[in-house]
Amino acid sequence: MRKDVIDLSRAVPPVVPALEAALAKSIEARVYRPDAGGLLRTNRPRGTEEDRRTGAEWISQRLGFTPDIDRMIVTNGTLNVLFLLLNHLVGRSGTLLTEEMTYPNMQALSGILGFNIRGIPMDREGLKPDAFEDVCRKIDTSKVLYTIPTVQNPTAAVMSSGRRVEIATIARRYNVLIIEDDAQALMVEDAGAPIATLAPELTWYVMGLAKTVVMGMRVAFLMAPRAGDAAALMEKFGKMSMWFVAALHAELAQAFVANRTAHEATTSIRKIAASRRRIAAEVLQRPDLAGGPLGLHVWVPTRPDARSLASEALAAGVLVRPGFQFAAELVPTGAMQGLRVSYCETRNEDDLRRGLAILAKIISARNAWPDTAATSGH
Repeated sequence: MRKDVIDLSRAVPPVVPALEAALAKSIEARVYRPDAGGLLRTNRPRGTEEDRRTGAEWISQRLGFTPDIDRMIVTNGTLNVLFLLLNHLVGRSGTLLTEEMTYPNMQALSGILGFNIRGIPMDREGLKPDAFEDVCRKIDTSKVLYTIPTVQNPTAAVMSSGRRVEIATIARRYNVLIIEDDAQALMVEDAGAPIATLAPELTWYVMGLAKTVVMGMRVAFLMAPRAGDAAALMEKFGKMSMWFVAALHAELAQAFVANRTAHEATTSIRKIAASRRRIAAEVLQRPDLAGGPLGLHVWVPTRPDARSLASEALAAGVLVRPGFQFAAELVPTGAMQGLRVSYCETRNEDDLRRGLAILAKIISARNAWPDTAATSGH
């Protein structure tokens, strides 16, 4: 890949100067203390009580209550959480239900763990309830749903409150376990209640710090439906240290939440993302994008073939991700004709504008804007 490529492919938060300034002070406060050696020399399976208390406090912003720490597990990032849960809940030859476009590592996890993926059609709000129920009705084996209701990846869709109730009701009707990934949910100030609050007995709730605080902090918080469910997961994987949260990261997470550095970083990231989103709407001449929910990316529908558009953009020095890279199943659908454009990876706004202008020119030259471009909600 060219060294001068403008990267609009990674949905990562912008760098927040105040957080960088707080980093050295927080490390010093945690490391230069009498018991630092003991803190950093021991593994943290599940996280310490203080780690789990920190996680419970952090996710309470979305849940509206602070969960008991016996339901909490702290891990080395969201991907580790998903690896554990998919192995534990779905297993080899099982079937995972998910949106037809989803977290791109799902195909890799499927290959490693041996489960099948069933993509469910989507609309402007994400997962379609009627399609979800139809699949539930037809599958006889145990079912697990992985969903991203808030700032869906890659479409950036946000489920309405009513849609969330529908999904929870269907899941309860067919006894479907749910893995709810709320990675970017704190970007949306008025997002609907998590499904975990609507079907708590079925839902494993996941939120990390990488998308709304700082990318390099590999700390994720998992809330199990019940304390016994968390204990069962630990009994199965409790000695496999590759997923344990790193001690220094855990200590920094504690510090950042306690001194509110994490909260302030999230507020700053929202403001920067809002500004970047307006730039994307302006340069791409898609005013609908400016009014969408906040997040670290936007979905730009195109005519076929999005894959070739992305290839042409890369040749011109701009990296974006076409829809097929997010396919839950390997058979393409019409919904996948589009590009995920992320706007916070590059620090320089001039680079962002230049990259977006190149992309807009390519889409226009190929007459690849869809007829609905002026009114699309994604």
